[in-house]
Amino acid sequence: MNSIDSVTILVAIVLAGLGLALGFGRTLKFFTKGIFGFILSVFVCFTFGGMIAGIPAVAEQISSLNDKLGETWSFLQTIRLATVIYYVVLFFAVQIVRILVVKCVAGIFSADVLAMRIINRFLGGVLMVAAVFLLLLLALALLKVGENTSFGVDMIQKIDGTFIGILYENNPVKFVIG
Repeated sequence: MNSIDSVTILVAIVLAGLGLALGFGRTLKFFTKGIFGFILSVFVCFTFGGMIAGIPAVAEQISSLNDKLGETWSFLQTIRLATVIYYVVLFFAVQIVRILVVKCVAGIFSADVLAMRIINRFLGGVLMVAAVFLLLLLALALLKVGENTSFGVDMIQKIDGTFIGILYENNPVKFVIG
């Protein structure tokens, strides 16, 4: 075991302890508020927006509105304003659902019953480690994009043969550029 693996284990233990101290409700609020909440909403829109837009009724509405706007001003058909409006509305809908779900789930886990407090603490530790693990996977996917740069080559050499190196090689998160 090298020093990178030792630091990885130490960080995971510290994060689990922090999650245990905060509990599930507070950890969930932390990772779904502010910039994390914004990034989460953009990710959900990016992931599911095209699938929802592919539903025939929704696709027909978007296409129809794009055509009507294009008849009014031709440049609106070029920029596909209806599609932009669709994603803006979807983003705000995801934001509202995210806020409601987090308030309900956090409220349930903040019940002052011994069994719920134990579950709350345990799930808080698990969630903290899982959330940081997912952020690490995103960072490794970004490293994969820049793997041909001097920084990327240097980092890949440093993590080679470590747990993080194995994650890098088998990362399920992939950014397609081009």
